[in-house]
Amino acid sequence: MTQDGYHISAEEATDALRGRNADLFRKIYTAYSEELFLLAYRWVKDNDLAKEVVQSLFVHLWEKGQQITITGNVRHYLYRAVTNRSINELKRRSRNVSEEALQWQADDASLHEITDHLLLQKEIMRLVQGLAPRCREIFLLSRFDGLEPAQIAERLGITLNTVYFQLAMALKYLRTHLLDGKKLQ
Repeated sequence: MTQDGYHISAEEATDALRGRNADLFRKIYTAYSEELFLLAYRWVKDNDLAKEVVQSLFVHLWEKGQQITITGNVRHYLYRAVTNRSINELKRRSRNVSEEALQWQADDASLHEITDHLLLQKEIMRLVQGLAPRCREIFLLSRFDGLEPAQIAERLGITLNTVYFQLAMALKYLRTHLLDGKKLQ
């Protein structure tokens, strides 16, 4: 399903990838590129490399589209392709790929977990935008940059208690809004 609610069938995706429908190819890119970036980032832990993985996938799909046939779910095909490319990139950069990564590659059931995780992560990022600017900054430094509260306090020139308070406020806000969203589903 694209962002505008249009469902892309496997046949339409195959046609788009074979170069017969550039507009639909753009819709596929627009609909899935952000999710695919989040998936690639989860594997490679590097923004630029994650963007490169997704971009190289779409370039490959466009250039080799005549030889590609998608059967089944388009999203799963793209997720599997990004997962494989991410793992291959990790292998190329470091021959020590974790057993967890190899297990994920072999375990198709984990694809559903990854999808759920990415959708939750996307919702969290949407909700984070609703935080007050300072609270958002502190939360992102803690959760996405991996800084300890003391490091955040020092970097921002604020007290450690302020950092703890702002993190507690951010988590309470996210928890409340995520739980509200689950009640609606």
